Amino acid sequence: MYTGNQFVFLFFVYGLAFFTMGIAAFLQNNDKNSNFPLLKAINYLGLFGIIHGLTEWNIMLRITRMYPEHHFNLLILGTFTNSLSFVFLWIFGVKLLENKGKTKLLLKGLPWLIFAGWLIIFIIAYIRYQTTSLHWILIEDILSRYLLGLPGALISAFALYKNAKHVERLNIYRTSLKLKGMAIAFGLYGILAGVVVKNRDFFPANVINRENFLSIFGFPVELGRAILAIIITVLFLGVVKIFQWETNKKIERLTKHQIISDERKNMGQELHDVVIQNLFATGLQVENVMEMQTNSECIKELQGIKSNLNDTILEVREFIRQVSDSRIQIEDLKLEITKLINNFQKNCNIPIDLQYDVNEVTLGLLSQEKITQIYYIIQEALCNAIKHSQATELTIDISTTLDAVVAKFKDNGCGFDTQQVFGGSHYGLISMRERAMKVNGILDIQSDDKGTLVSITIPWEESQDAEEKY
Repeated sequence: MYTGNQFVFLFFVYGLAFFTMGIAAFLQNNDKNSNFPLLKAINYLGLFGIIHGLTEWNIMLRITRMYPEHHFNLLILGTFTNSLSFVFLWIFGVKLLENKGKTKLLLKGLPWLIFAGWLIIFIIAYIRYQTTSLHWILIEDILSRYLLGLPGALISAFALYKNAKHVERLNIYRTSLKLKGMAIAFGLYGILAGVVVKNRDFFPANVINRENFLSIFGFPVELGRAILAIIITVLFLGVVKIFQWETNKKIERLTKHQIISDERKNMGQELHDVVIQNLFATGLQVENVMEMQTNSECIKELQGIKSNLNDTILEVREFIRQVSDSRIQIEDLKLEITKLINNFQKNCNIPIDLQYDVNEVTLGLLSQEKITQIYYIIQEALCNAIKHSQATELTIDISTTLDAVVAKFKDNGCGFDTQQVFGGSHYGLISMRERAMKVNGILDIQSDDKGTLVSITIPWEESQDAEEKY
């Protein structure tokens, strides 16, 4: 039999675990340029951890009877914060999944709609019953666990597992295992916190409840929740080390880029100061010899040599220019696409919006060949839209994930039959498909009477940057 003091300690540890996770989440530098979706969603996990931890400490205070005059108010507050924390857990999972468009809006807005409906019922019940009956508070708590706690935890578990697979592809196996462990723990937590509730006279609470859980397993469900909270927090503290690894890798890559850039500048300076000057001096010598010659045939030969020297000087200067300006990073694509847009807009009045969400330094590499193919696919999509779509708005969206670079082109034109585009003389579309295949990319074209969406997904080059210790 578990005593009140044991439950006090249990809820203290339970709340401390999630509160620690929440504080640790907020202590991370929420860098919008991170390659890891977890860092972009981590604030929501932090809100869940802190609010949920405070909720468990609220229960601890009620058990101690330290403030008996405020027992009802604490119960009201705890029920509200518990429900709110599940909303943030749900949003954390959605944010982590990185869905876009209507799917993201639906998944992200749904918990707020459910919470709003729950809150309205909560307020109505409070106004009607207040302290005359606590039955309604227990019902509200159960509803919030069924409608928000369970789906929120399961969505987060799925998102964490999906991210674990992405991290695994970067050869960061230990972090991948920790993310999978968090996924499993959150899934189990969703069952214990979202399904195993107080015994009530309706299904499934009359079957799956805390009383039956205790009789079957021999320990209270709160102990299971607390253990899972500790496991989640410990694994999370191990996972966040990946952010420092990412920062170190970015610094390392920037350092390498700077070294390469300096070497190119030095080589260009060397070619300019030594090779070109020697060629120029040789040209002057040839001119001097020409002035001393009277033989027309010899003068003609010397003129040819002089011309060759001048051509060589021009070629070396062009080589220096190319070497000095040569950049092979994905950020170059933005400049080229911007130039492309400017050129198109000189000849058409259709507004073209460029949305470029690519980090300054990525964890992946993209060859010049792949960058070139992305550029030409976008160029072809622009040409087709301007010529045939009758669109009034064009959008180019370029972003990155842990796996690939994703470029999307969208117009609001009349569309076309995608079933026949590759069967006739649509050479531009065939060329786009061939370009995508050449770099192992995936080309997807969706079109209807509301417009056309062309998306190209090109995987990063194989990288050996990952380190086993993380």
